[in-house]
This record gives sequence, C-alpha cells and structure tokens, in this order.
Amino acid sequence: MGLKVRIIVYFLVCSSVVLRAASTESWADTVYLPDVEVSVSRIAKPATQQQMQVNVIDPRLINETQAVTPKDISALMPNVYMPDYGSAMTSSIYIRGLGSRINEPVMGMVVDGVPLMDKNMYDHAMQDVKRIELLCGPQGSMYGRNSAAGIMEIRTIQPLDLASQLIRGKISYATANQVQAQASVYRPERDDFGWGIAARYQRTDGFYYNEYTDAKIDGGQQAGGRLIFDGKPSMAWRITGIVYADWLKQGAFPYASAHTGTIAYNRPASYERIALVPSLRADYKQDGYHLNLTASYQFMQDDMHMDQDYTTADIFTLRQTQRQHNATFDALLNAPKPCDWYEWTVGISSFAKTNVMQAPVTFMREGIEELILGNANRGIQSVFPDDSICISNTTLPIPSCFDLINVGAAAYHQSHFRFGHWHINAGFRIDYEHARMNYLSTADVNYRFTMIMTDFEDVHTQIKGIQRRNYFQFLPRLALSYDNSWGTIYAYAAKGYKAGGYNPQIFSTITQNQVMTDLAADMGLHLEIADPRYSDVTITSYKPETDWTFELGAHFMPVDGLKIDLDAFHIQCIDQQVTVFPNGKTTGRMMANAARSRIWGVETAIHYRWQKGEWQGIVDASYGFTDARFLDFNDGMGDYSGHYIPYAPQHTAHTLVQAGYRVGHKWLNAISLSARINVIGPIFWNEQNDCMQSAYPLLGATLTLDWKYAQLELWGKNLSNSKYDVFYFRSMGNDFLQRGKPRELGATLRFEI
Repeated sequence: MGLKVRIIVYFLVCSSVVLRAASTESWADTVYLPDVEVSVSRIAKPATQQQMQVNVIDPRLINETQAVTPKDISALMPNVYMPDYGSAMTSSIYIRGLGSRINEPVMGMVVDGVPLMDKNMYDHAMQDVKRIELLCGPQGSMYGRNSAAGIMEIRTIQPLDLASQLIRGKISYATANQVQAQASVYRPERDDFGWGIAARYQRTDGFYYNEYTDAKIDGGQQAGGRLIFDGKPSMAWRITGIVYADWLKQGAFPYASAHTGTIAYNRPASYERIALVPSLRADYKQDGYHLNLTASYQFMQDDMHMDQDYTTADIFTLRQTQRQHNATFDALLNAPKPCDWYEWTVGISSFAKTNVMQAPVTFMREGIEELILGNANRGIQSVFPDDSICISNTTLPIPSCFDLINVGAAAYHQSHFRFGHWHINAGFRIDYEHARMNYLSTADVNYRFTMIMTDFEDVHTQIKGIQRRNYFQFLPRLALSYDNSWGTIYAYAAKGYKAGGYNPQIFSTITQNQVMTDLAADMGLHLEIADPRYSDVTITSYKPETDWTFELGAHFMPVDGLKIDLDAFHIQCIDQQVTVFPNGKTTGRMMANAARSRIWGVETAIHYRWQKGEWQGIVDASYGFTDARFLDFNDGMGDYSGHYIPYAPQHTAHTLVQAGYRVGHKWLNAISLSARINVIGPIFWNEQNDCMQSAYPLLGATLTLDWKYAQLELWGKNLSNSKYDVFYFRSMGNDFLQRGKPRELGATLRFEI
C-alpha cells in the first residue's frame, strides 16, 4: 500500500509542474447559486420549476463533507437516512419513513444514465462527481420498480464537456489509518472526441474491536476506476462508452451485545465484492428531436462470511456468495413541441437479472445440540421421557443453492401542458416483471434414537423446486404547478412500488424444520412443528409494496443566491414489506407483505451562496419531520397497529456554514472555514417501540487552504465524539447493536491542473 500511495503522489506532483491549468471552477470563482437544470425527471427543467422536491448536491458540498460514498451525502437531504452499518453489502435506505433492512430498495440509483440493478452496489466509492440529484417522492411513472421514495442520479465528468485537458488527484489520511488516493485524466482530443481514465484506492484499519480476538474487525481496502470514451461521429450524434470497475474487501458486521456493549464472536466475518459495469449511451439531437439510448451490462460477484449467532458460542455460521449478470436498456424520445403549450416524451425500457446464490448454513456442535436436538427432543420426551435422539455429526452443513431470475419490460409516457404560468404534468408507466427462483437445500444427518436403535443411521433431507410469479403495475402521476419569477408552487399525486421477490434467508429455518420432521418420520413418529408456516416453501415469496404519495410544496428564489424549498406530504402504503422473524431461537428471517401504513411529514431546505468583495460563503440547511405509523400490522406475535415504523428517523436536520476570503498572494490564493452539524432521531428499533436511539448531533468542520493548482483540507467528523447507535436487531433471542463511528480527524490534499 505504501508504495502505491508514493507512486500516485509522485505522479501528481510531477504533473502539476509540467501541465497547464484547465478552465474548471475553483473556490474563488463566483458562487451565486445557479438555477440548475434537473434532467433526471426526463423533461429537463430548472430546479425551481420542478413539480417535486429536488435536492441538488454540488462538488463543493461533497468536498466540504469529505463524502466518499452516497451514504456520506445522505445527511445533507431532509428525511433521507442511509446508515453506514454492517458492510458495503448492507445498503439500507430510508426516505420519508419508507424503507427496509433487506431485499429491494425504495430508492433507485442511476450513475451516468445507468440504473444500478442491485442495492449491493449502492455503497460505492464516488470519483469526479459533477452533480448529484435526488428527486424525492414516487418516480414510478418514469423509472418503475424500486423508485417509490425517489431517484438519486450521480453525474460525473465527461471529456467533451471540458474546454481543455483536466488532471485531478486526491490524497487523504485520517483516523484509523484511513488512506485514500485518486487520480484521473480527462482529455478532449478534438471537438468530436475525448477520453478519460480514473483510478482510486482506499484502505482503513477499522474502528471496532472484537474482544474475543482482541483485533479490529472492520478494516479493509477498496480499489477501482473507470475508462471513458466520448465522441461525436456527426453533428447529430454523441456516443459515450464507460467501463466502471470496483473491488472491495472488508471486515464486516461489528455487532455488539446490547447488554454488555462489547463485540465478541469467535468466527470470522467479512465481505468481498467485485463489480464490472460497461455501458454505452447514445444521444441524437436534430430538428427538435432528442433520442437517448442507454444500455449496460452489470456483473457483480461477492462473498460474505458471517458468524450468525454473533457470540463466542459455536452455534452456526453463514457463507453467502452471489454471482450476478444484469443487463438494462432504455430508449427515451423527446419530439419537437407540436405547439407552444405542449411537449411530451415517450420511452421503453427492459432489464434482465440473474443471480446464482449459494448460502450454506453450517451448524456447529453447540448449534446441533441447541437448535436441532433441543427442539426435537422436547417433542420426543413429551411422549418418551427417558429417551432421546442423538446426532453424531460434529458439524451439520445445510447447503442451499438458488437461481434467481428477474426479467421485465415497460413503456412510459409523459405529457407537459403550459397555460401561461400554469403547468400540468401527466404521466404513466406500464410495468411487467417475471420473477423466478429455483431452489435446492439439503442436509445429511447421522442419528440414533436411544429407545429403538443401537447404531446410527443416515437421514437425507432435500427441499427442491421452483417458485414463479408475474407482476403487472400501472403507475400514474399527475402534477399541477404555478410558476413566476419568484419560484414555483406545486401539488402532485403519484403511485410508486417496490418490487416483489423471494426470501432465500428463510430457507435455513425451513430446512431445519424439515430435518426434524424427517428424523421423526424415519422413526415412524409425527412431529408437530411449533410454527408450521415456516415449513411451507410458498412462504418464501412476497408481493410488491405499493404506495400513493400526495405532496404540496414550493420552490422560492427571492434574490440571487438564495433558494428556499418547502413541502408537506402524505403517503398511503399498501402491502408493506416488513422483516419478520419466526418464533424462538431460529436462524432465518424473511420479507413479508404483513403491514399497511400511513406517513405524513414536512421538509424545508435553504441554500444560500453569497459574495461580497473578497469574501464569499455558503449556508446550506435542511430539516425533515416524518410521522410514519402502521395502520395494520400483526406478525403473529403482536399487534403493532398505531406503532411507529422502525429504523426510519422522525427528525433529520443539517446545517453547513462556510466563509472564505480571497487572499490573492502567490503563497496562498484563498482560505475558508466551514462548520456543520447533523441531527438525526429519534429512531425506534423495533415494532414494539420499546427501544430506540434518541436524537443525536454530529459536528464537523473543515479548514481549506487554496492554491492555484491544489487545495489542502484539514477536517473533522463527529468532533464532539457523540455516542450513538446506527443499527439494532434481535437474533436467537439476543439483542445486538452497532455503535456509530467515533471522532475522525483527517487531511485531504487535492490537485486540479
């Protein structure tokens, strides 16, 4: 690692000597807030005219907060919570009370026009970001599945958008031996062709100790980059090809006992991921027509190891591997306006997603005694009190293999009418999706029943079959707005949905129950399972979650540099997907359509950029409140109707203030100082609402020294060293949580020439 960092530093320093500065924005440029044109809504309009809540994050805010992944910038947006817990695979997202711990997300993520097909890839390292847009509320009429709470689009630098060659670099060092290094080159060779290449590397020792091993368990490293070719073969066409690659290996799941507050488990936990995403985008513009074609292939392979009981007892472990091949295609056409008051867009899209998942659960000897023999012998000894079943296996592997296939196609349309200051937007989408799961789960047990058997015998358990589901969704949207020089007032109603699917996670419980049933049947007995629902494979499927959102809001821009957003929303969620655990000490969990809920809330945001003489500054603040409750939810263990939905914070608030002065000397061009505070919470951790994380503040600050070709940032996160939890769950009757990261101090050196 040290050699790699030294090579990158040497390259960047040498480059800064021999190359000229490109015409890119620096700190000292004018900072009046432009009315950014938001194109993710598929009919490009300025942010102040959008008929929805829009969050636009520019590179300055990304740098000020030292954001590396999309999780890092989520705190800048009201009612958005993307906690950093577990591993890079665990990309849970909660927006306006909607969200879930596992399976499908409520927010879509699009990178340079390519929708990421699996949320396991959401937690990726960002590089050379030009802008991030988050459109809150259902975007189903344009984007379909998994956009029930919004769409986040990440846009990066493209070579032909530059006036001249651009070379950038970044070196960062921080607490826990966190090292980041990035370097990129973008070169427009001619007016009709350009190319770019970017590379990055980061590593950390980690923050959390495993008391059992007396070592940190969340260290890791990540590397990747991208190659981009950008060309204009004719006046009408622009074609861009990008190849994105990423590799990550990290320790994972730093879960502490809620009773002792310590992390202590005896089996390794880790996560490793490889991703490769080549994509091709073609734009055609002529005579008022704009055709956008985007195609991608997405490969992801990962490997997760987990001590699933999270204790020093040797109960059971899980290893899960995935090998995904995904393909997407989208065609969007904007035609010339037939008249001044009407414009429209139409599109089609399709995707195919295959995932071969291996998820073997291995029961150790203590797990065999407690989870299998304990449950089985309680039933046996109720009839034969002096006899029992014995199992000779030292370990009991339960290999499970799943072939998961999802294919879908959609057609969508959007019409936009303008009558003076009034705008009406009407759109709809018709979505079809086919989901299929081929499954095979087996176990081989060597057992003896003391009453009738003198020798051990083998019993083979096998669960094999296919589950299929087809889904159709009609997703309408209707919006009305009034705009003027001071801004826009809008109202809309829209439907969104989160895709249905299958629960491979519950198969360990199903197979465990079948093993006990087969043992009893081999002895000529009938065993009653405590909860027979978890012996039926059909329970592995769940339907899409749908929601209707009604929103009233406004965007104001009363003076140059100031933008104010206000909105209030009401959401009705039907067939809500919630995580359900079987009774007792079981190994599985599953997603089920077990609830219906209602959500209401408010949001406000202020963005102010100012400049006076040699002084300039930023004020960026937001606040969100969400009241999210179940209307109907009974999981068989309790009725939680009227309770708050867990994991979604009730309040989110953030304020960032920056002030800077243009020094104008050779030894220093400018200096700035920023301070920020984020407040999150309270967060209820379970459906009973009997445990929670109170609201907590996170303080940060950055001091920036600006030169002609470089910036040095001295920064801190969680400066008050607040103690807080980001995750809580129950497993096998035990409570676990993950502590938030402690104080971090660091320095970042950026080059741009």
